[in-house]
Amino acid sequence: MSQQLELLTESPSQWTAVALLTPEIQKKEIKPYVVLALKELEGNPDSRTSSLMSVDKFSAVRVVVRHLARLRSANKEPWAAEDVAQFLEGLRFSPECVDELTSLLCIDKVYENIPKHLRVKPGLVSLQWKIDLSLSQSNISSEKASETQAMEIMQRDTHIILILTLTNGQTHTYRLSINKFHELRYTVACALKNMIVLEKRKCMRKD
Repeated sequence: MSQQLELLTESPSQWTAVALLTPEIQKKEIKPYVVLALKELEGNPDSRTSSLMSVDKFSAVRVVVRHLARLRSANKEPWAAEDVAQFLEGLRFSPECVDELTSLLCIDKVYENIPKHLRVKPGLVSLQWKIDLSLSQSNISSEKASETQAMEIMQRDTHIILILTLTNGQTHTYRLSINKFHELRYTVACALKNMIVLEKRKCMRKD
């Protein structure tokens, strides 16, 4: 699975309601719905939206448009047509609608006027880490440290190197002391625990 398709298909449960409506959408409805959805995202809603006959079908297309528009900034390259098409097929759009939506949503120009606050930051593809002993070993040697002093220097001057690869293709490297590394681990663990607690609350569950 490509990185783009993996990004598009995150949280599959959110598409259950959409997939119930998509088989009813006709090709001729796609372009008007996409235009109206983009106008809403740009902060210029069209008055025709309030008079639509098929509000549910428009809502389904709008969710898809918002999804691709918000994730676009997390990609280094424009959407790949084959990935978008596969994503749409998974949502049960007809082949004609898949072709129409793909041709519209794979054009970068349609996202130019989307406010930045509606876009998402790049996601994390992988995180690697390694221990750097070069500074501590050098200081132990230069200071001719005793066993006790060597332990203190190892604790003080040993570093953890984190290498983060993002969904937009960028790689970031961070150098942390052992104490800062453990502080980061604790912070992430607390954040994950709080997310689990929130997800279990009734108000966060979808009907």
